[in-house]
Amino acid sequence: MSELLAHGEGTRPPWLDRLEAAGLALAIVVGSALLWIGVPVGSFWVAARITPDGVTAVLLALLAIPPTMAAFGWLLYRASARYEDLRGVPERPRSPPAWRTSLGEERASERRRTSPRSLIDVAMTVSATAALIALTIWFFFFAEMHLSPLP
Repeated sequence: MSELLAHGEGTRPPWLDRLEAAGLALAIVVGSALLWIGVPVGSFWVAARITPDGVTAVLLALLAIPPTMAAFGWLLYRASARYEDLRGVPERPRSPPAWRTSLGEERASERRRTSPRSLIDVAMTVSATAALIALTIWFFFFAEMHLSPLP
């Protein structure tokens, strides 16, 4: 097996780097969706299984979701850093957020041309938007509302 991985002076063959990059890209996209949908749903499900009543389950889930999402997000950004290294993308220069950029400075199109969006940024934005849309559809069309009557 080591003969297959040996290439030149002990470097990895390019196909292996491409395969790893493809796997990381898939993990980033699926992981972004899991971050916004899977972690909250899974936390509520686990909390409902291990607590005796609904109020405690909701409280436990609401306390568990933020640190779980933070840890999962950190893992995604580590995967993203490895993905960008494999692709050979130079590290993006630090720049102020868009809301702090003056209108007289460079335009957004110029910023995107010199520093394109990374896969993790696009995947997180799309998955967070999809999660909000799914939540809105569920809330307005499928959730059972049990409102108490007015006195």
